[in-house]
Amino acid sequence: MKRACIAVLGVVLGGCGPSYGGQDVKTPDQLIDDQEQMAAQEEQEKKKRGTDDISYSAEETDAEKKRKFDRKQVDMELKRATRSAESCPGVVVEQEKTEKKEHPRGDTRVSVTFQEDGTVRQVSIPSPFDGTPLGECVVRAYKAVIVPPYTEGEQIVDVDVSLKDAKEETKGKGKKK
Repeated sequence: MKRACIAVLGVVLGGCGPSYGGQDVKTPDQLIDDQEQMAAQEEQEKKKRGTDDISYSAEETDAEKKRKFDRKQVDMELKRATRSAESCPGVVVEQEKTEKKEHPRGDTRVSVTFQEDGTVRQVSIPSPFDGTPLGECVVRAYKAVIVPPYTEGEQIVDVDVSLKDAKEETKGKGKKK
């Protein structure tokens, strides 16, 4: 009998334990109300801090910056290509000796047209270099340029290139080799 009383007492005490009220599932309407309350609190906190959505919308996001034509990156890539193009007179000189032809030398301006995917669509080199082995070497140097993709349509960039023999450059600078 003692055991039965102890067992009944244990069940009664266990059933009368602490109550954890408010554990029922929220309805969709209650969830929406909670979200609206949190949004209203965040809005009040923004106003207290003095910041609002207008200041954030004026700033560019990283994705928007990536979509722009990156002038800094383009300039860096074109400088590399220019160094390569300016070495063309030294590369082409051997071919000219075998053909026994003289080809033009000097300074010129090359136009490079970029496509939105970041590749070069066209390279234009003016006369008297156009169609010569030297001109083709320069075109190949600039065709290899790749820049980050962008969304602003085709971009044309002009680049000054010095296409002189190494001997001419050292004479102009007063250096001896």
